[in-house]
Amino acid sequence: MAKRDQRRQELINATISVVAAHGYSETTVSRVAKEAGLSLGLMHFYFKSKDHLFEETLRHLSDEYDLVWQAAVREFDGSAPRRLVGMIYAFFDRQVFSHDRLAVWFAFWADAKLRDRFRQDVVKTEQRYSRAIMQTVREISADAKLDKAHGDLIATSLISMIDGFWLQFMINPQTATRNRAISSCLSFLRLTLPDLAAVWDAESKSIAQKRPRRKLQAVG
Repeated sequence: MAKRDQRRQELINATISVVAAHGYSETTVSRVAKEAGLSLGLMHFYFKSKDHLFEETLRHLSDEYDLVWQAAVREFDGSAPRRLVGMIYAFFDRQVFSHDRLAVWFAFWADAKLRDRFRQDVVKTEQRYSRAIMQTVREISADAKLDKAHGDLIATSLISMIDGFWLQFMINPQTATRNRAISSCLSFLRLTLPDLAAVWDAESKSIAQKRPRRKLQAVG
């Protein structure tokens, strides 16, 4: 990584840490520079304003998640049920499902100033992955001879569960763990799509036995 890119990445990482610790309103360029161990002048050299810094931080998080998502889909390549399992793993991958990163995502969603400035980009990112789940569940439902409305209800409920676990992890990370989140999503699929119980049971068993899985790498 070139020196310039390295410095920019250090400042973006520092922004994530500062937002997680202090929230958006208390995040200042001087605080970010201090967290990164860089001078305020150097900070302004790479990012002309706080808005510019947050724009690049959002882009970084979106790109990071997209790489994790693509890696998960590749790892679980094959049938639609397998792809759906990969998508669930992606939502709770350790590179994404962390306190610092979720704190920044929630800041973009919840803070009025950020929401107004970056609403379109944040909504576009969220809809991209929700749409992928919806399309995959529709494919599974069609194969299972379920009507479209039933499939859409399953998909919407699953997406809501995922959002709920992200929020619960921020509130109480001791109970809303990654393994519990994945197991709960798979249990929901077992109840709503019982004909595919073998797929959901195989993944739930690997969670219950706590067998180490290959960490999903963000491969470009």
